[in-house]
Amino acid sequence: MIVAGIVAWIGWVGFRNEPALTHLDVNVVGLDYHLYFQYPGPDSVLGTSDDRLGTRNFFAPANARVDLNLTSRDFVYLVEIPEVGLYEVAAPGLEFKTRIETGDSGVHSLLGSQMCGYDHPELIGDFVVQHSADFRRTVRKLSPAPSPANRTQ
Repeated sequence: MIVAGIVAWIGWVGFRNEPALTHLDVNVVGLDYHLYFQYPGPDSVLGTSDDRLGTRNFFAPANARVDLNLTSRDFVYLVEIPEVGLYEVAAPGLEFKTRIETGDSGVHSLLGSQMCGYDHPELIGDFVVQHSADFRRTVRKLSPAPSPANRTQ
């Protein structure tokens, strides 16, 4: 039991000693009435085999610049995070690039909508801004992303 405690403490200290994340690239893809968020994996490079994939909630490190690449595989989606001034479109065959600054940690509204005129609750979630160590833990728990050749599912 003591050994397990020491191992857990070393892991916690290791996260705390990692430098703060100040920049993040994320792919945002609309598909089948969902927004998918593709994050770089441990290699910190987006579009490689270790990427992670989340949906509904968008996670980001605190006090960081986040570059977003938005697209869609089926319909036109609106992606909004009013607290950081994000009002962007994701459309099939087009890639829109935008940048946000996250500020301090906190939870904000993520409002997605699909332009068909119907409500899709799966498009509503949270924009969760976390301290770097918490953000890293959250991303590690997400599902592996599809291969770079098939960036979303």
